[in-house]
Amino acid sequence: MTFIKHLLYLLLLPTVMYGQTVHIDDGRIVYKGAVKVGQINKDELYETAKQSIYDNIKESKANTIKDDRQNGKICVKGIITLATPYEIIRTVGYVLELSVEEGGYKYRIDSVYMKQVQRGGRTMTVPSTVVFKGIEATGPEAVEAEKLLNEIDLNFQKILTLISNDISKQAVVKTQ
Repeated sequence: MTFIKHLLYLLLLPTVMYGQTVHIDDGRIVYKGAVKVGQINKDELYETAKQSIYDNIKESKANTIKDDRQNGKICVKGIITLATPYEIIRTVGYVLELSVEEGGYKYRIDSVYMKQVQRGGRTMTVPSTVVFKGIEATGPEAVEAEKLLNEIDLNFQKILTLISNDISKQAVVKTQ
């Protein structure tokens, strides 16, 4: 029975590795893209994007939001807390840059790192390149890295979707 489990694991490993949805650029986690928006001018788009970021990424000691209206840029240095057992606190730090242009916006999530603190113990900070390399390993380490990357991806996709939905609602309201 153990032989069959190992055989299945080895056969499914390439599928799991190449099925990863985390966006990788030069071995590190980076999300980037451009979104076209309908009939909304640059100033309204900027205000809507800024309000969406303030609504969805609460400004705090952990999350700082800087906006540059003149250049149409909003920058967030944020922290996301991941689900972990009680004895571990795991957070993911990132930088989100959103540039508003006429007819759309560009986004980039970069400088991703993970910080893990064991209660009463040591703190470990790991860049995204090391987290991503964990899936190249075998056994439980690869499974844990895959879960971690999927949770990071889910959180980043959620942030991007919330911002996009808020901006799309505003664009639809303005065109009706």
